[in-house]
Amino acid sequence: MASPPDGGRRANQGITVSKEVLKRLQDAEMRKSKSDKLIANYFERNLAELPFETAKSIAARLEISQMTVGRYLRRLGFDGLEEMKAVLRRGRSNPAWQVKGSMDRFQQDLREGKFIAGLLQQQVDNLGRIYELTTSHEWQQTVEALISASEVYVAAYQNVRGIAQYFTAQLSYTRPRVEFMDGLNGTYAEALDGSVAGRVLFLHDVRRFAAKARPLAEEARRAGVKVILLTDEFCPWADEVSDISLVVPGSHGPLWDGAATMTAVMDLLLSNIIVLMGNEVDERVQLLTRLQDVFGDFEV
Repeated sequence: MASPPDGGRRANQGITVSKEVLKRLQDAEMRKSKSDKLIANYFERNLAELPFETAKSIAARLEISQMTVGRYLRRLGFDGLEEMKAVLRRGRSNPAWQVKGSMDRFQQDLREGKFIAGLLQQQVDNLGRIYELTTSHEWQQTVEALISASEVYVAAYQNVRGIAQYFTAQLSYTRPRVEFMDGLNGTYAEALDGSVAGRVLFLHDVRRFAAKARPLAEEARRAGVKVILLTDEFCPWADEVSDISLVVPGSHGPLWDGAATMTAVMDLLLSNIIVLMGNEVDERVQLLTRLQDVFGDFEV
């Protein structure tokens, strides 16, 4: 049988490392005390997020001391969280879409009626945090920039690409000269050629971060394009590469990183923009509706 390509070997190594860590976490020896169970359960359900955590943040979430977390990690076989994070980073492919935690536990929670309720509660909590974002100075700056820009370019990658395209289409109903950039031309010249002043790049990127996102933001600012970055709390370079950053809650729950939070932010932005632009939006919608009728894209 032919050997798998390097990417396949790395993925297999990643699965092996993750399974070894999970197996150790599920060992009865690592679940003796109440704090043991708290930490083991948290690690098991959030293994994908650990590279972005600190011992302090974990201790705060679990309402225990950093010392307790440190002692547990040493019993687990790591000389602190940094060593565990390094092993996880080296040992797995860390795909953008991945299932986190124990599927057996998820299935048990589903049978007991806890699973969907837990996911809904997480989304409710995230929406509460989004409300705080909508009252921030950064939010108002974003709305004003998207209204006043000469041209708006939207870019996104991987799992959020589809909802960013949705946002682009919806924003184009409120104002002209809105374009989604897919980067297939290899240059992003439509936004970076400097031919028009007052451009805005609205960049959407969440963990796992795309390799092109940061260079695009840096080049845009170098070209005099205002950069708005919509990202999550795991992004370590948000303020370094953007003029305005909107930071939403990251995914801490089970399973994969959902799009509900990002979609809610986009819809709220659109609603805010529509209300502020008022009659201008009505006039544009009427124009687009007439054109849709001319070209017959919709049923009567």
